[in-house]
Amino acid sequence: MISSAVVFIFTSISATAIAPTALNSYLNQPIDQRVKLFKACQRECENFLLQVAFDPKAGLQPRWRALTTLGRMDGARYVVHMERALKSKEWYMRNAALIALQTSTYEMAVKWSMQLLTDPALVVRTQAARNLVRLNATEAEPLLWREIFSKRNFHGRESLWVRAHMAEALAHFATPGRGKQFQKLLLEPDTRLHKWAVMGLENSSGFKMTTNDEPVEIRRQKWLARMGVPGS
Repeated sequence: MISSAVVFIFTSISATAIAPTALNSYLNQPIDQRVKLFKACQRECENFLLQVAFDPKAGLQPRWRALTTLGRMDGARYVVHMERALKSKEWYMRNAALIALQTSTYEMAVKWSMQLLTDPALVVRTQAARNLVRLNATEAEPLLWREIFSKRNFHGRESLWVRAHMAEALAHFATPGRGKQFQKLLLEPDTRLHKWAVMGLENSSGFKMTTNDEPVEIRRQKWLARMGVPGS
């Protein structure tokens, strides 16, 4: 709930210049509240947010909050600035920009989410995969299949968490003829993949032999038995 002091500032923003300390305080508000506050002061706040977002001395959290606020305010309006952030050397700027892209155009959001699915930073790759799920970007399916088995998404032999997000996308995008790939995921020791592998088998085959309320391991074993593959 916004305090009475914040409400007063919010209702009188257009009438007076806003002190930098007040603008800084807006950044500490939850996302929905700070978007309303910054939208209300228009150009003055826009300039402030852009300055903070691209000031290397501002620190991670303020820059993150400024960039995601701009995206929520109007993703299409700030497209040039989002592209600048997507090319940044700082992983958190690329990650924040991917979040901001969710309110941009579909084409731009899919383009950059696919491009950053191979980003050096694990957290950026994870956000890119999340974006593709949210966007229902079926055109990313071939790339997702390549990346889910890429060495970059393993630490030694350990499966990294980004693969679960990729598996979720693939389960939703599943097309006929992908049974062997989902079977491979079903046999992996990473249990986070199994739910999505079962869903992918169902969606790609059009056949559902289990119910959603059954434990994932039971559903997994039924599919392995159907395919004549020994379980693990």
